[in-house]
Amino acid sequence: MHNVNNHHKGRGYKQWSKGYRVAFKLFVALVIAVVSNILISIWFDTPKMAIIRRDNQYLKAQYTILQEKIRSAEQTLADVRHRDQFVYRPLLGVDTLNIPQVYAEYNDSKYADLPTGEYEELIVEGWKSIDKLMREIYYASRSLDDTQDLAENKEEFSTVIPAIWPIDRTKLKDVSSLYGMRVHPRYGYWKMHEGVDLSAPKGTPVYATGNGVVVRASWQRGYGELIELNHGFGYKTRYGHLSKMYVSPGDSVTRGQVIGEVGNTGVSSGAHLHYEVRFRDKTVNPIHYFNKDMSPESYVDLMKQLEETVHK
Repeated sequence: MHNVNNHHKGRGYKQWSKGYRVAFKLFVALVIAVVSNILISIWFDTPKMAIIRRDNQYLKAQYTILQEKIRSAEQTLADVRHRDQFVYRPLLGVDTLNIPQVYAEYNDSKYADLPTGEYEELIVEGWKSIDKLMREIYYASRSLDDTQDLAENKEEFSTVIPAIWPIDRTKLKDVSSLYGMRVHPRYGYWKMHEGVDLSAPKGTPVYATGNGVVVRASWQRGYGELIELNHGFGYKTRYGHLSKMYVSPGDSVTRGQVIGEVGNTGVSSGAHLHYEVRFRDKTVNPIHYFNKDMSPESYVDLMKQLEETVHK
């Protein structure tokens, strides 16, 4: 009996040992297969990985082409903007369109939901370039619309644009203060001077520098007696520190018409005309609108001709 039990135990051990060896071999084979698969995936693409990698390379190439197209479009817009700023607008005598928002980049949070990963930087830069391009297209469209409107109304525009000196230059003593930052002559601190000060004897005639409508003719803080004209097309002019005013709100005036006289009213340290040019409610340098090439004699002759025209 004892021998029979030992026989069964030996037989069972051999079977277990054989099963263990088979399991071990299967485990080793599995490990080898996994390791081999990893090594193969590292050095060699699987069909699926090859397709994914090919698609990624294709997308990367498409983004590169898109960036080139964006740069080409930006160059085209730069050429359009150059012609607008240095050809069309100088011919029409208007300032460059100012839309500061065009140059302000969007916050990075706008791009937070874009895909992340290996090509994240490429994708984000692509979107930023597209957004920038769209802002520049908007600017170019607005600017060209403006110049088109002005070109279509060139004859009317030529009569309303502030284009002459507001006083007879033979009476001009000095341009006592230019446009820009300055130390205020009365207050003693730096302050933006939004026009030019033209020193002349009290009572010197002040002329409208373009056709327009009087929107203000009254005492204003700082300006003293002030006349403001609306010329249309976004332009307004102001004439301050006057001693006399010959027009009232609602009056239509023509270029060269006497609208007042030089004075010393308001915050002023001597007889002079404070003259402002405003475009779309922002001040611009009036000097750019003076006909500087005209001689004093020609200017007086022009004033006489205009006065005769006005009083016919």
